[in-house]
Amino acid sequence: MSLKALIFDLGNVLLRLDQSATAEGFKGLGATSFPTLSQHHNSTVIVDFETGKISPTEFRTAIRTTIGLPDTVTDTQFDAAWNAMLLDFPKGRLELMRTLKNDFGYKVFLLSNTNSIHIEYIDKVCLKGYEEMTLDPFFDKVYYSHGIGARKPSKEAFEFILQDQGLVARECLFLDDMPENVEAAKACGLQAAQVDAETDLGFLQLRF
Repeated sequence: MSLKALIFDLGNVLLRLDQSATAEGFKGLGATSFPTLSQHHNSTVIVDFETGKISPTEFRTAIRTTIGLPDTVTDTQFDAAWNAMLLDFPKGRLELMRTLKNDFGYKVFLLSNTNSIHIEYIDKVCLKGYEEMTLDPFFDKVYYSHGIGARKPSKEAFEFILQDQGLVARECLFLDDMPENVEAAKACGLQAAQVDAETDLGFLQLRF
C-alpha cells in the first residue's frame, strides 16, 4: 500500500521530555499539592489549555490554586517550572523531517497535544542552534491542539488534519509514544506505530 504522508507527535517522539522536572520545579516553588496533578495531562485544566479554551493567564491561575503555589511566585517562575519538562531534540531528528519531505517526497506533518506556553519556549530555547525560529519549516504543516481546538486521542484531531490536507487515512502513517493515541489513529483508518524519542526512525527512509 502506498504511503504518502507521515504524521508525527512532538513530545517524547521528536523532542525529549522529562515530566518529573516540572513536578520538581513546582515543588521547588512551594507547591503543596502537586500529586493532585500526577495525571496532569488528563486534568480538565490541562485539556482546556491544550485545546485553546482558556488563556495562559487563566491556566496559570487555575494551576496555582490546584497545586497550592504561593502568591509570591511570578508568572516567569511559573512558566520556567512548567517548561522544565521540555529538554532537547535528539541529534538529527529535525533534519530527518526535512529529508523525508524533500528527498523522499512524503508529506510530513506534526500533530501535537501542546499549549502556547510550551510552544513559545520550544521556539526560543529548544530551537537554539538551528537556523529556524519555529518548527514550521521542518514540516509541510504543523497542527497544535491549542490551535485546532482538538486533542488526541479524540477522533476530531485526526479528522481535522485529514480533512485540512485532503489526505486518505490509509495512506498516512502516524507515529506517537502514547498507545491510546496510536489506537485512536488506527480507529480512524490511519496506519500507526508506537515510537519514542530514542527510537531510530531511519526505517522511514525505506520507501513503503
